[in-house]
Amino acid sequence: MYEEAFGFDWQRLSEEEALKRMYALGVAAMLDERHPDEYTRIIRQASTAYQRSVLELSFKEGQQRAKTNRREFDEHRAVWDALVEREGATPPPSSREDVDERTPKGSVPEAVTRAELLERDVDELERVRLPKLLQRDS
Repeated sequence: MYEEAFGFDWQRLSEEEALKRMYALGVAAMLDERHPDEYTRIIRQASTAYQRSVLELSFKEGQQRAKTNRREFDEHRAVWDALVEREGATPPPSSREDVDERTPKGSVPEAVTRAELLERDVDELERVRLPKLLQRDS
């Protein structure tokens, strides 16, 4: 299923494509289709430990979603089709009412996106100050 949807013929992947492939590899792994060489090859694309951990998180997210949704379907192919499209990974439909439907189909799962804390600018001293919740009121 993975090879049919993504193929192994690539030289370089964007971050988003690598995340999608890792998610799909996680789904495939739970459906008894393992590709350890592809997993290793994608992990090697990451240049930092942070990127590697995000890729591993995407893989684990795929495994978890496949494990959770596997009971709802009779065949492995149906699980794959529900969780992964030809263009890449899609989050499965959720029965939760608080799900934001504005998230575009085919987007990377929220659990593996870049943390906002890493994106904001902070001064040098803010990193070592106590959080406001631990400071005394003067």
